[in-house]
Amino acid sequence: MLKTAIAIFKGQQQTKEAIEEIQGESLANSKVSVVIRSEYFHQGQYREEIANELAYYPSETNHDKYHTWLVQAPPFFVPNLGEVIVAGPLASELMHQPPSRGLAEVLLSYGLSEIRARHYENEVRTGHWLVLIQTEHEKINAVANTLQSYGGRDIEKWNKELDHPVYPKS
Repeated sequence: MLKTAIAIFKGQQQTKEAIEEIQGESLANSKVSVVIRSEYFHQGQYREEIANELAYYPSETNHDKYHTWLVQAPPFFVPNLGEVIVAGPLASELMHQPPSRGLAEVLLSYGLSEIRARHYENEVRTGHWLVLIQTEHEKINAVANTLQSYGGRDIEKWNKELDHPVYPKS
């Protein structure tokens, strides 16, 4: 039975390191998705911004930031978010839904409640990186712990058959 872990990250480096760790440990190899609004995708670190200002010409914009760690779709429009860059299986789901449906509606299909799905959509709208991972029941706690150890927040684990988050026993 597949379960879903979802987390919010502040930036690319934390996101990439968490996903590389999860893939390296074979916790979830092919069901890893990331969503970020295009306008926030290019905000680099301070030293990168200075380097671009010192260059005689601006550096070329590279949308392929996920190269070698996730397969991504070209930028496309999602209702309530605008133009996004999405990697992983979530890209196909977002691209092939009715035009009036947004990220929150797709997240509902993973078992999230409407309130939580809207919360995560809002987080992406405000510039955060959303990571969604599906994995086996036995690996979900390890995935959630890895996401947290790399700075993920609002981490929840969901099961499609339940209408509430799955929390580990204390």
